[in-house]
Amino acid sequence: MQVTGLSTTASLNPATPAQVTGPPSDPFAGTPAEAWADGAAGIVIPQAQQTGPYTAAQVQAAYETTRQLLIAAHLDPQTLNGGLPVAYANLLQPLVRNAFWANLNTVGVNNDGAPLSTRAWVTSFAPGTTVLIGNVIKVAGTMSAQPETNPLIEGGQALDIVVNYRFVYPVEPPGDPGAWMRVVGIASGKVRFSPSSNGGPLLPWDDTAPAVAGARCDSVDGYVHPDYANGPPENVQASGPPFDPYDLNEVPAGYCQETTGT
Repeated sequence: MQVTGLSTTASLNPATPAQVTGPPSDPFAGTPAEAWADGAAGIVIPQAQQTGPYTAAQVQAAYETTRQLLIAAHLDPQTLNGGLPVAYANLLQPLVRNAFWANLNTVGVNNDGAPLSTRAWVTSFAPGTTVLIGNVIKVAGTMSAQPETNPLIEGGQALDIVVNYRFVYPVEPPGDPGAWMRVVGIASGKVRFSPSSNGGPLLPWDDTAPAVAGARCDSVDGYVHPDYANGPPENVQASGPPFDPYDLNEVPAGYCQETTGT
């Protein structure tokens, strides 16, 4: 599981008159997300077809599980508000689930600066830092199926569900609606499905690479800490060429890459 963080080089909000003290009635106005679907309606399962040795029914089941994983990781209210990501954990295969729970509260970063905590596998705002504005999260993206040759898997071939999604969250710090902003979550990569040893349903391995545009680069706890304009200076600076977080054709190149804004 890889985790990528993104920062921004542009203003997080469009220019607003000084008398405006909070978010507009439509916090998505003027962005590509304005026309996107609301919430889980933006995660659409394509028509399943036989893929490699896997039947259309198996591909359909893998699509459905992938959709549930995306919803649990990026739309579940308890998880978004910093609570225990139970809905997501329950969808993981046992070995992965155990590792997820064991490392949920790990603090620190790896050599690339990415958080070690498995909390970063999901979108979870740090408790006490964030109020979601309204009850709409805009979503767009795609998923598709492809076979993967893997000699370590029984039968030598896995079923990959390739995903590329954006989740747009309007947020504000508690008690300060004037500092509102948008945060764009990115889920790209694949969910790998392999046969179970007892011949049961295919087992998922979430190998997506979550990223968050508009988040601070110096997080060490796996939570999303929005980069509010009135927040303290960051200890870690973003780098790399600016990246458009709304563009489904662009993929983050590394941890804490610059963005064009949210």
